[in-house]
Amino acid sequence: MSADQAERALGASRDAARDSRLPDPERAPSAPHQRRAPSAPQQQRAPSAPHPRSSAEGQSRGAERAAATRAALLTAAREIFTSAGYAQAGVTGIVAAAGASVGSLYHHFTGKADLYLTLFEEFHAGLTERTRAAVRAARERGVGDPKQLFLAGAGAYLDGCLSERDLAALFVRGDGPPGFDLVMRQRQREWADRNVEFFARNAEPVDEAAAVVLTGAMMLAVAEVSLGEDETAARRLADGVLDVISRIDIASRC
Repeated sequence: MSADQAERALGASRDAARDSRLPDPERAPSAPHQRRAPSAPQQQRAPSAPHPRSSAEGQSRGAERAAATRAALLTAAREIFTSAGYAQAGVTGIVAAAGASVGSLYHHFTGKADLYLTLFEEFHAGLTERTRAAVRAARERGVGDPKQLFLAGAGAYLDGCLSERDLAALFVRGDGPPGFDLVMRQRQREWADRNVEFFARNAEPVDEAAAVVLTGAMMLAVAEVSLGEDETAARRLADGVLDVISRIDIASRC
């Protein structure tokens, strides 16, 4: 290659390099780089409140389950106490018979003694309501004689003991936690006081000593009726006791 040809080739290369740095008229200019604006923080949705009806239904079901567990524990305790005795009964046996857990027992009761005392209080409350209902019914029939009203209540009380002889016998035997004998004596004392007040509220004066004797006779009748092995004989005895009480003169001698 001659010197002239070499110089012309070098010039062409320089022109091509210069042209490559010029903007292309057919190409749109690129937009300058822009930083993306930060998006606004997304607000967290507040947790929706439970539907009032659903919440109430859930609470109702929970209360029903708790009541069913409590009733099952009392039923199991009653069966074991009346068959094996309080001293021989164990918490694990009661829980197993109830199909419950030890934790559920201690949720409802403080222990074996509390189960026993709860059975006693519910039994006593049932007898009290039965007695009051019988006295109210007698008054509605026009009965006003205090002794006849007492006999109506006493008959209802003995009927209650006969219908639940297993529990009545358990409590009469005194087979319970330490100190239960004191509870039983206190309850009997309260019963005697209420009978004295009952007779005192009537228009006709009643001998207080007679009221105490009537109460004592009823206590002995309850024990014999509850502990008797034959239910028919026990019912016959209850009727005999009421007949004897009906012939006692309770009028005051003052």
